[in-house]
Amino acid sequence: MGVKDVREKHLFSKNDVFSSVWNELDGDGPPEATCESWLAPDDLSEASPELNVVVDDIVLHRYRDVFKLCKDEYGLSVALFGLENQTNAEMDMAVRIMIYDALGYYAQLQDRKQGKKVVPIFTRVLYFGYNRKWGAPRKLSELCVVPPKLASRFHDYHIEVIELAWLTDEQIARLTGDLKVLAVFLRKMRLNQLDDWPDIEITYVPEVLDLLKEITGHKRFEQEKCNFTNLQRRINMCELFKKHDSALIEKGKTIGLEKGREEGKREGREEGKREGREEGKREGREEGKREGKKEGKAEMASAIARNLIAMRMSKEAVAKATGLSIDEVQALMAS
Repeated sequence: MGVKDVREKHLFSKNDVFSSVWNELDGDGPPEATCESWLAPDDLSEASPELNVVVDDIVLHRYRDVFKLCKDEYGLSVALFGLENQTNAEMDMAVRIMIYDALGYYAQLQDRKQGKKVVPIFTRVLYFGYNRKWGAPRKLSELCVVPPKLASRFHDYHIEVIELAWLTDEQIARLTGDLKVLAVFLRKMRLNQLDDWPDIEITYVPEVLDLLKEITGHKRFEQEKCNFTNLQRRINMCELFKKHDSALIEKGKTIGLEKGREEGKREGREEGKREGREEGKREGREEGKREGKKEGKAEMASAIARNLIAMRMSKEAVAKATGLSIDEVQALMAS
């Protein structure tokens, strides 16, 4: 398990942050439900993220990033919610989530009592990347070539991917707490607009700083965490990120410069190929002309030599008159 996964779990294992991912982000939840009636933090409890399932004497062992059990007001289990945190898009993510959910259902079936229903499982992928959008398949059918005749029989599997850095103004406006802090930061990093920070208070300061340090690689967040630990006081986005404007801008410029260099190299290679092809054509035409002239002269010399041979001139005289070698004249005489 990577360091980044640990940081993400630490922040999103907080019930209020976890519930925000489901209540305040567009998805498949009931549109008419309010935050309190849909998924309240107090209704959530930890479910083991470790999946150990034995299928046909084979042990299947998997870990989920964050897994929560939701109970109703009567204490009855009503749903399981999984959250997978990703900084990079992975091609097999749809299959991985399908396996996680399937193992979760299978584990419930092994432990259920007669006649008892299993608890439904809902999973979302939270994407922290800000340099490029999620480019991996979001459903099983994007990994397959399904014959048209079988399309109606194919059971597709779709995953929800939340791209925090690409949320709209309206979507970000609906967010609260540290989820909003994270979304605003990632969007500003993507747009390289590292100023005019909003006055949003950060609730879980050490956890947010740990996560931002791991996402960006910026060590100043680690120093800020030490400062916060010593002072033990509240801090907001404006106060925190204003200190880092210059450093973040420089990092943004570096990222932009690197991207520009790569784009320039690609464009330069393509332009070089085009110029090379054109130059090759020109060289080919010139070479063809030279070869054509050479072949034309050789053909003319051979024709003249044949005429002189027909006039019964000696091979030495023919060679001197045409510039051909004695061997070439002899070959023409023999043909």
